[in-house]
Amino acid sequence: MILTLLTATIIGIALASYLVLVNNQNLSVARSLAWNSAIPVVESGVEEALTQIYYYGYTNLHPNNWTLGSDGLYHKSRVVGTDGSYWDATIRPVNPPVIESTGYVLAPLSPVAPVGMILGTVDSGQSTARYVSRKVRVTTRKARSVGAGLTAKGKISFSGGGLLDSFSSSDPVFSTNGKYDAAKRKSGGKALSNSSIPDAIHVDSAHIYGSAVTGPDGTVTTSSGSVGDAGWNSVQTGVQSGHSADDANVDFPDVLVPFTDGYSTPGSGSYGGTNFNWVVGEGNYTMNSINVSGGKSLVVTGKAVLYVPGDFLTSSTGFIYVAPGASLQLYVGGKFVVSGSGIVNGTDRADKLAVWGLNSCKTVSYSGNAEFIGTVYAPYAAFGFSGSAGACGAFTASTVSISGGASVHYDEVLTAGPGYIVASWNEI
Repeated sequence: MILTLLTATIIGIALASYLVLVNNQNLSVARSLAWNSAIPVVESGVEEALTQIYYYGYTNLHPNNWTLGSDGLYHKSRVVGTDGSYWDATIRPVNPPVIESTGYVLAPLSPVAPVGMILGTVDSGQSTARYVSRKVRVTTRKARSVGAGLTAKGKISFSGGGLLDSFSSSDPVFSTNGKYDAAKRKSGGKALSNSSIPDAIHVDSAHIYGSAVTGPDGTVTTSSGSVGDAGWNSVQTGVQSGHSADDANVDFPDVLVPFTDGYSTPGSGSYGGTNFNWVVGEGNYTMNSINVSGGKSLVVTGKAVLYVPGDFLTSSTGFIYVAPGASLQLYVGGKFVVSGSGIVNGTDRADKLAVWGLNSCKTVSYSGNAEFIGTVYAPYAAFGFSGSAGACGAFTASTVSISGGASVHYDEVLTAGPGYIVASWNEI
């Protein structure tokens, strides 16, 4: 009898120990799974924040239920899946923006007492939901331009001469006081077309100081023009070896409406002792359409986002002036046609003037008397640039036509595209 009881006790202890071992191992595996599962949740928050920054920059982050907290950060939380997991993300509205995302995943139950396991009971305290959390900090940087001058879905065409080259406004070796200087040009210009047709990039008699890239089987044609480095352009015609390719496959993201609320309508006013028909200061502005015709003018005095669902037109002596220290992000839904006095960028920096063509924007044309200093991104538009005023910036469109001897000088410090990409990712 005693032997039987001892044997049963030993077997019971061994069984309980085995059950505890199995439970602890199962718990360890479950915790490991929960720990690893938190990363996809964290990434979901980071992706949401990057998407918000991509479409709205870092100065207009309130759409899509992002709220500005007392800490100066924009906050948003969202449940992921059906198991109770969620993330909490913040965006610090600086240039470049900084993202922090914390992912929360339900934690497995803590080990229960051996007696509880044997009796099939669970401590009531284990019913309270607890979470495993992981947090990352993501720094960002602007995406570099893929076109480095001219980028198109379809054909890029030069006629009547002209040129494409590059410079660097941040390097005095390749600029003068931050401005383009032909004596300091670089051969970093690139004409890039996704087109796979013959003559996808028609150089004609123009000079491209850099390279020309088409889609698969597309071709680059010249007559008396040339594509290559400075030495090649000075004495040769045609395309220099190593300065062309047919592997272009560029993605052209759509441009979305920049905001749906929290905006003003510009009115008349004065700046620097001059009266203007429209004054655009700090913040978000909208007008159904704008026609800056003869005798009319518009001035930008702060960091502004201007949304025009209809046409944006200038002509004759009408002009746009971006004052020093200001910047303009211009979103256009209709035609963007600038002629006459054109757009005067008083900052002399291309990154301070950006024109975004929405999907409904089919025509973009610049023939203004003033040098265009800025960028244009209109993926559904036929873009035409003409005249001797020239441009310092970058142009992206469905098709690109450069005529009348117009010159495009790509600033290599430009960062194109409406968004930022990840620069670093650190768990904190």
